[in-house]
Amino acid sequence: MSDSSILLISADDEVATNVTSALEKIEKARVSRESSSVSQLNGAAVAMAADHDVVIFATDPSNAADLTAIELLTDQRKPGTIYLALTDGDLPLSKARALSRAGVDDVLPYPLSNDELVMQVNEMLAKKRAEFTESFSGAGARNGHLFAVQQARGGVGATTIAVNLADQLLNRKGAFKKEAGNKVVIVDFDLQFGTVGDFLDVDQQEGLLQLASENFIPDAMWIEQSMTRLPSGLAVLAAPSSFVPLEAMQPAQIEGLIKTLKTMFDYVVVDLPRALVNWIEPVLAETDQLLIVTDMTVPAVRATRRLMEFVLADNAQLPIEVVINHEKKPMILREHHREAAKALDVTFHYWIAHDPKAAREAVDYGKPLSEVSARSDIAKGIALMAKSILTAFPKERAEVRV
Repeated sequence: MSDSSILLISADDEVATNVTSALEKIEKARVSRESSSVSQLNGAAVAMAADHDVVIFATDPSNAADLTAIELLTDQRKPGTIYLALTDGDLPLSKARALSRAGVDDVLPYPLSNDELVMQVNEMLAKKRAEFTESFSGAGARNGHLFAVQQARGGVGATTIAVNLADQLLNRKGAFKKEAGNKVVIVDFDLQFGTVGDFLDVDQQEGLLQLASENFIPDAMWIEQSMTRLPSGLAVLAAPSSFVPLEAMQPAQIEGLIKTLKTMFDYVVVDLPRALVNWIEPVLAETDQLLIVTDMTVPAVRATRRLMEFVLADNAQLPIEVVINHEKKPMILREHHREAAKALDVTFHYWIAHDPKAAREAVDYGKPLSEVSARSDIAKGIALMAKSILTAFPKERAEVRV
């Protein structure tokens, strides 16, 4: 099980000392303090609080300013975040209800014993985790599709395609195309040199570093807390900022992560590392379609063939599409196009035009092409690819590959 982060909000040093000493007895808990009363929190602190598993604060429910501040605090809650109020033990029922209406999950009398506080927090954590995990099982579970993007050679542009494919799979609806029609996540499994987070201007994430460092199988709660959600609706699980040995990840961890992601999202896009490590196999076993990004140079075509042979040796039924990057689809295939298709025994369906200006602009702004240069040839090519994938793999019908 992953660590739990607990935030204590208190301007009273005595309360902070007593509560912190108790919370430190909770196994795998990281405790931090905001030295302020709840009513004096600034906007940045309110937003930061939502990134914790548990937020504990001392309050006087008779104070209208406190109640207003609590409402603002709980309005920022993320799935699974628990808000606990510490208040006088003789609190009238009406005051307790006022705190509940403000969004507080439970009201704890203060002072209370260390053991009782630890027990209450542990029970709330277990309950919330179980509830959240249950919401993605049974009738609440999605049966998502997974698309793995693999580069045939370094620098071919696989990450550009992965990021913008994920963005297009959102299939935005509405008059201004702002409402995501699908739930989509992109995962950067290039643990050492992954740049998905940079492409989307996502703050550094250390979730995959924690997964590689600790021997646990991630559940829905851990995934939700480790991801960043963009205003577009796209969820991002970026590579860590620290260097991680590829072999540090275990196949069982990756299998658990992928299977859980598919219950949470309609579409999962994975940006794979170029190195073919042992935990790639669980990804391929759950993949609906492997997209190999290449170009028409002879070395790249040869690398594509070797990669296809390696993958198909253990995954003979895995559908593979070869994406030709940096080249617009020609009206008539030239001789080297036909020779490449023959060598790979495929038909090239996806061609992405060479448009370095648009690609560079999107990277510099940390936004997908749809928000920066939607009319560029590269954006149009990826949009057509996404449209084809959405048609071939509708979210209502996810099939299991044997």
